[in-house]
Amino acid sequence: MQNCRRCTIAMVLTFFLLLGMLLTGCRSVDDATPDTEALRQAKQTEVAPELSADPNVTTVKDVEGEVVLGNTRKADATRTTTKKAGTMKLKVGDKTFSVKLQEKETAQALKDQLPLDLTMTELNGNEKYYYYSRLPSDARRVGTVYAGDVMLYGENTLVVFYKTFDTSEAYTRIGTIENTDGLAEALGSGDVQVRWTA
Repeated sequence: MQNCRRCTIAMVLTFFLLLGMLLTGCRSVDDATPDTEALRQAKQTEVAPELSADPNVTTVKDVEGEVVLGNTRKADATRTTTKKAGTMKLKVGDKTFSVKLQEKETAQALKDQLPLDLTMTELNGNEKYYYYSRLPSDARRVGTVYAGDVMLYGENTLVVFYKTFDTSEAYTRIGTIENTDGLAEALGSGDVQVRWTA
């Protein structure tokens, strides 16, 4: 009889001990849930926040061509560049051409270094180029190059095109000469001195 009572007491104690452990475990899980959820949301926000609806912000691409989301520093730099890029001028002999700049870092980096006097070299009967110091690049296959395109080939070759043609090459667009009348004649068939001004 006494053994039976001890067994009953032991079973009741074991039941309450297991119940206590079970309730403590559930409370820990419940307590952790909000923190875990907050941490998960914070990580999502860090990796992929909502893109700004601001039309002045250009989507930023990384070196592999993927969209970089939530990189505030790059997005702000793009917004600043967008406001500054504007135009620049090319003077060849007595002819001056206005270049409408792309709203990107490459164009702004070049514009920040003006004025420049460059001796540009003839190539292929359709372009003049100059080996420049390195500029920020975002090269894409353009398909067709148009007369008046000002682009960067690689990271250091500044190019002015005076004829339209198809190409499989990749370039970073800097800007476009707004009125190409007389451009081919001004640039001529050989090397030429070009003055770049803001």
